[in-house]
Amino acid sequence: MNVNSFGTRVQQIIVMVLVVILVTLVVFYGYLPDNYNYKVGSVAESDVYATRTLTDTYQTEYEAMIAKNNVAAIFVRDERLSASNVDNVETFFNNVAQTRNLMNSGDAGAFITENIAVQNLNSTLKSALNKKFDPDDLLVFLKMTKSAFGYIEDKAISMTDVMMHGNVNADSLPTVIADQINSFKETNPSYSLYADSLSNVLTKIIEPNSVFDESATEDAQDNAYRAAVDNPVIIERGAKIVGAGEVITDHTYRLLYDLDLISTAGFDYFILARVAAYILLIFIACVFYISIKEVDFNIDLSVFYILIITFLIPITAGIYLSEISSLLVIELFFTTICATYMGISASIIFSVANLMMLWPIYDFDIETMFIQLVAIFVCSCIAGSRKNTFNTALIIIFPAFAALLASLAYNFFSNASRSDYIDSAMMTSLSAVGSLVIAVGLFPIYELFSRRVTPVRLIELSQPGHPLLKRLFIEASGTYQHSMTVANLADSAAEAIGADALLCKVACYYHDIGKLEHPEYFTENQHDGVNPHDTLTVMESVKIITAHTDDGIKLARKNKIPEQIIKVIDEHHGTTYPGYFYNKACEEAKAAGLDMPDVNNFRYKGHVPSSKESAIVMLADTCEAAVRSSGKTDLDSCEALIRRLVKGKIEQDQLVNSGLSFDDIEKIIESFKKYYAGAFHERIKYPENVN
Repeated sequence: MNVNSFGTRVQQIIVMVLVVILVTLVVFYGYLPDNYNYKVGSVAESDVYATRTLTDTYQTEYEAMIAKNNVAAIFVRDERLSASNVDNVETFFNNVAQTRNLMNSGDAGAFITENIAVQNLNSTLKSALNKKFDPDDLLVFLKMTKSAFGYIEDKAISMTDVMMHGNVNADSLPTVIADQINSFKETNPSYSLYADSLSNVLTKIIEPNSVFDESATEDAQDNAYRAAVDNPVIIERGAKIVGAGEVITDHTYRLLYDLDLISTAGFDYFILARVAAYILLIFIACVFYISIKEVDFNIDLSVFYILIITFLIPITAGIYLSEISSLLVIELFFTTICATYMGISASIIFSVANLMMLWPIYDFDIETMFIQLVAIFVCSCIAGSRKNTFNTALIIIFPAFAALLASLAYNFFSNASRSDYIDSAMMTSLSAVGSLVIAVGLFPIYELFSRRVTPVRLIELSQPGHPLLKRLFIEASGTYQHSMTVANLADSAAEAIGADALLCKVACYYHDIGKLEHPEYFTENQHDGVNPHDTLTVMESVKIITAHTDDGIKLARKNKIPEQIIKVIDEHHGTTYPGYFYNKACEEAKAAGLDMPDVNNFRYKGHVPSSKESAIVMLADTCEAAVRSSGKTDLDSCEALIRRLVKGKIEQDQLVNSGLSFDDIEKIIESFKKYYAGAFHERIKYPENVN
């Protein structure tokens, strides 16, 4: 940002710091919701709704604990237990085989009865396996044929081995054994009469081969807990937290506290600190942008204060408008004014910053942010345009239409209901049109205080129907044509160096309106070879010629022409002098034997150009008049003349305060050259007999 003095810069810094403090307090006040003096067990006096979307930490923690507790214990297969079960089954059949051998040995001394055999076998198995079996089941194994016993033994060991390859716990063991027995009965129907006894024996012998894995179980529980926490319960903005007459529970109290709806005993410094950090971060980003783009900023204090006040208006108004609707925002009011005075890019940056500062007041509503961002881009491009492409109506219509389309698009993608479509469209249109109408309506007041002319005003002044332009066309048609040509030259030159092309063009329309006082004394308005100067002295002619700048200023102020254009009228001849009359005076003095006249008596009473736009108009005016009077129509001669004229202005110190660089001057000359290249091109000659 370019400022004229150190004092001005210090003043602006102080004001900006105060603005940050003020915005912080305003946003804090707007962001702070209504508080309730509730405790657990209190009865709600009214319905309370969520002021923003938040995570229900209480319910999330509750569901996470349920998910953790619902995790089943984890058991892992133990190889030692698996092998032990197989060995125990083998031990059982070995002991049964020994008893069978004693029963069937044929030795009278060794002969035992079935009952004794069963008792002895049970006693042996008790010692070996520490288990007692049903005598009937043991008797089945003792009485079956040798081949059947051998087959049953092999199948029992095989089934046990198969079962132990799996992870068998106490709950699944009966089912696993039953599955194996059923499979045995299906594949061996002739031995199915032994199936029940085999099932009873295996049930007695086999134990679960899996053990509880405490570490794995804890990990699974932790994973279930974290998964529930990572998928929290969300309370949407506008959801009812507690109804009127309901008791405040631990859960609802936690929600109210997280929403900052519980009143505290003192000032909430924590929320203020959060808001201050948020605002300060946005402000630092803006300062960084200003420091990078400093060469593009050239605003005086009046404009600076206007922009500061305008910046604060949407934020302050948001406190009250947000209570009506989250979509009722007057952001485009600031965007329009900022774009008018600072251009498109600065308007987009500062409007987005303004919107972000405003966002907490609207509870960080995503729909509001999306709609306003779209509208800001469109509004900045239109209101900040320095061309006369857009008029006042389009400045209102285009951004408002863009905001409406953004509203419809957002609701379409969010699959909103018909009522949401209607409410959003109505509030968006109301806020957009209202903001823009107010901004456009206040343009004249802003111009009055800022002494800066807006593009809208320039477009109005550019219309041929303006009274001064109509007078110029009728009373001084030559000057009118000259002004139009100068305007085209200045427009192309301003575009080339990035100056305000619209201001240059409109200023050119009015730069010579002072000639309306004596139009016939200027060459472009003279006809039939009549020149009134032939009857005047040189000094009388000089007085009339040089007075047209002062006459133009008076006429412009009488017709309420903006000061920026009046300044161009004052500066477009700078402190130069009409060379023709000065040379004529020198010749007359020389012929009369007098001293050479003082050139200062011939100078215009204006000031040297103080801006790029004034300097462009001066150069365009000088070059147009010289090229037209010279009669040159070849481009090389024209360029040489232009360069000589520009060099003359530089040598006369007419451009020292203009801000033009030598690179700018070269671009201006090239733009003039391109204009005349188009003006001098040869046209096709049509046959004489063509109508």
